[in-house]
Amino acid sequence: MRRGMFWTAIACAALVATCAPAPQSRGPALWRLTDADSEIYLFGSVHVLPQDLQWKSQRIVAAFNRADVVWFETPTDDAAAQKIAVIISQTGVNAPGVTLSSRLAPADRARLQRVTTVLGVDPLALQQLRPWLAALQLSLAQLHMQGQSPDAGVEATLHADATALAKHTAYFETAEEQMAIFATLSPQAELAFLTTTLRQIEEDAEDTATLNRLWATGDVAAFDRLVAKLTDDAGPETAEALIYARNGRFAADIDAMMKGKGRAFVAVGAAHMSGERGVPALLRGRGYVVEGP
Repeated sequence: MRRGMFWTAIACAALVATCAPAPQSRGPALWRLTDADSEIYLFGSVHVLPQDLQWKSQRIVAAFNRADVVWFETPTDDAAAQKIAVIISQTGVNAPGVTLSSRLAPADRARLQRVTTVLGVDPLALQQLRPWLAALQLSLAQLHMQGQSPDAGVEATLHADATALAKHTAYFETAEEQMAIFATLSPQAELAFLTTTLRQIEEDAEDTATLNRLWATGDVAAFDRLVAKLTDDAGPETAEALIYARNGRFAADIDAMMKGKGRAFVAVGAAHMSGERGVPALLRGRGYVVEGP
């Protein structure tokens, strides 16, 4: 669970990558900010992908190679994974005597049974989990069933590239901060998060392939429309906590970078780049000229 939790959770539980971009495609979207002594590229990433998806366009490679520092959402190393495991043990389980199914309406309990059967997940193994953690586990199970791997995702790939090129890496959030986003959702919001995830896994499988195609080919307008639909499905509290509040923090940090100097490549989940409340739009609102995508 250490990589890709955010996008896995919010975009109908997965981005299923089934084909490479068409040869004429420019590839995934990329934005750029510059001033006299700063240059920052903004890239909306997908955290979990199949091994054979070719998403690195020449533009992305060139922008990455120019950067002195590469920014990610959160660390994904073994130390971060260990921290997440501890946090999950402390915040991801139900109170004694409370089961996951006891928190669900009859129709949602039936849907949980159907989804776990399809995904090959033992429903008893989920009973001790809080709804937000069960939603993440089911999302990751779906990705695994579809042949996706975080090791092939954008972050894992770019981390390896940064290491090979001896680039500095930096992070907007700690593992603790990212996990707290889920753990502090209200009971109503985390329950809605789970029931929405169950419905999307069962009913909206076609959206995942569509999201992949739109991301990989850089069709930003259509991608934004579908992300807006999925974000609305998540509910206002979840959308604010998982996307919009974080967008504001990312934009403020990038503003601070621009007040300094140097070249940076920023890779955060593609949902954070999307729409009128996405990071590029927020930076334009701060007076920056944001080129792209």
